[in-house]
Amino acid sequence: MLQGLEFSRVENTLNEELRSLRKDKKELRKKLHDKLQDAVELESKIVPMRKRIAELEDARRFDAEQMSKLEKRSTERETLLGKVEQDRDKAAKDLSETATELARIREENSRFKQKVNELQLEITRVREENNGFKTKIDELQLEAA
Repeated sequence: MLQGLEFSRVENTLNEELRSLRKDKKELRKKLHDKLQDAVELESKIVPMRKRIAELEDARRFDAEQMSKLEKRSTERETLLGKVEQDRDKAAKDLSETATELARIREENSRFKQKVNELQLEITRVREENNGFKTKIDELQLEAA
């Protein structure tokens, strides 16, 4: 009878432990399920962010190309301006040219300088915009991390 009582106690203890383990298993499954749902939700947020980052990268590359073209145009215009200034200096040294020709060259020179200034302002604006995109990309990368 003592053995039967001892066996019954062991069986009760094991049954309680089994119930506890099943309860723990159920709780762990629920936690795992919740974590997986959180992961899916986060992934659904990350995907649009990655797409936006790619769009911003494309925009940044496009802006960089535009800036490069503008810098090239600016260089060409500076070269052209240099040539115009040489022509102006030559005209000033050459007393045989008329005053009308000299006035025309100075006016043309002024227009080129104005265009160069406008291009320099545009380059500055594009650079600032590019810096804004870089900042946004950094922020999005931080958010994605």
